[in-house]
Order: sequence, then C-alpha cells, then structure tokens
Amino acid sequence: SGFMGNLLICVPHAELPTYTEALKDYPVQLVGAEKGLVKQRKHIRSMFAEGQEIVFIDDDVTRIRIMYGRTIHPITNIHVTVDTLFQCLHNMEGPLMWGCYPMINRDWMKERMSIGNCYVVGAFYGIINDPRLVEPVIDECEDWARSLSEQKAGRAPVRFDWLGIDTRYFKNSGGMQQDRSPEKRRAAVEALVAQYSDIVKLKNRKGGHLDLKALKKPVYLELGPLAGPPATVTAAPAVSASPHTPEAPPVAASPPLRPSCSVQ
Repeated sequence: SGFMGNLLICVPHAELPTYTEALKDYPVQLVGAEKGLVKQRKHIRSMFAEGQEIVFIDDDVTRIRIMYGRTIHPITNIHVTVDTLFQCLHNMEGPLMWGCYPMINRDWMKERMSIGNCYVVGAFYGIINDPRLVEPVIDECEDWARSLSEQKAGRAPVRFDWLGIDTRYFKNSGGMQQDRSPEKRRAAVEALVAQYSDIVKLKNRKGGHLDLKALKKPVYLELGPLAGPPATVTAAPAVSASPHTPEAPPVAASPPLRPSCSVQ
C-alpha cells in the first residue's frame, strides 16, 4: 500500500537480532520494547512529542482497501490518505483517534464516517499523541478499552467505514495468540462491561467467542465523492463537518510523512 519513510517496527527485545537479520535490506527502523501489545504501544508513544500524529498497524494486515461507488479499490498512496484522515480529526476539533472498518466487505462497508459508539480495531488506527488519550492496562480487548475510554472522556473516536483491512483475527500464530485463553477473554470483556455499562453490553458470537456491542448506534456522516477516479484513488473523500453542513477538508499535495508503527 505504499508505506515508506518513517516506518518503525517494534518487537520484543529478545527478538531484535532475528528481525535485524530478516529486515536488513528494507528501509525500516527496528525498535525493541518489553513484550506485550500495550507495552509496545506505550513505548512507541514515548518516543514522540505531544501532538505528533502516529499510525499503528499490525504486521499481519495483508491488504488496505477503499470503497468507491460500492466497489472496492486499492489505495495507491497511503500517506496522502492518512494525511487526510488526520485532517478530518483536526477539522472536528476534539477527537484524538481514527480507525477503519475491521474487514473488507463490499456489503458491509459504507461511504460514511461513524462517530462515537463505534469499535476502532487495533490492527490499523491513528492517534494524535496526547496524554489525555490513556493506554489500556492489559492486552486483551485493548482496542475496545481504548475506544471506550475516549468515548467516556467526551472525545468520540472516528471510524472511516469506507476504509477496510484484511487480517486473520484470532487465527494467526505467535504474538498475542500465545497468551490468549477463553478465561482471559471473558475476564476482560466482563470488566469492560462493568466499567462502561452505559455504553456497551456483552455479546456472544458464533462459535462461543465473547465480544462487546455498543448499546447505541454511532452518529453517521455521509461522505462526498472521492478525490480522484477509482483507478488512481490516493485520498480520502470529502467529509461533512456536521451532518448538515458539507465541507471538504483540504488535502495537501505533498503531505508530511507520519510515523507508521508495526507491533509484533
């Protein structure tokens, strides 16, 4: 999808030699941290100043796609797209976090933004590095915990439902899968339901997988046309500043590169 420049890959300290050898021919920066998803995200944030825009992406994301006219297309310049997503946050004057649709599905993705009661998946999201945005305590359900914490604080997360990713949730080997268990999942879900009972409830998915579900629907903002024809989509669509006042955010011709961080 065109990642280049400031790409950091954060791995446990013990795995640094392995990754150094495997990625010696690639223009990336390796960073060592304590093992654990939350610890690695915190370490990455500590490396940057307040106000820095940061994109987090898991190493097992295989595709990033955009919906245009009810069809799915590749993103040809991820940096221009990400720059526009952050511009949307600044235009809204409040949110500190954006996310994407958690899968690529033409029937479920929509050409709109969801604001507030929406799940921002931890596999691919962006933040403005602000001390008010508190990182979770444990790895299990850390993306739900982050989203709910921001909602409770009055800074509604923004999810771009026209932007989707492919990854194998709960199925890839290594990483968090080594430490996951049904008991840990239940404990984390039940703790979040107890803490945010006015926002979410427990949901049992097919196969017995426990999850969370928002009690109310988010606010939906419909989007204008994409900035470019389907074959050369490089930017986000125009976004309404409010449900009733369409206003397209500016798109920089040559946006500054944002640090993109992959955690292992």
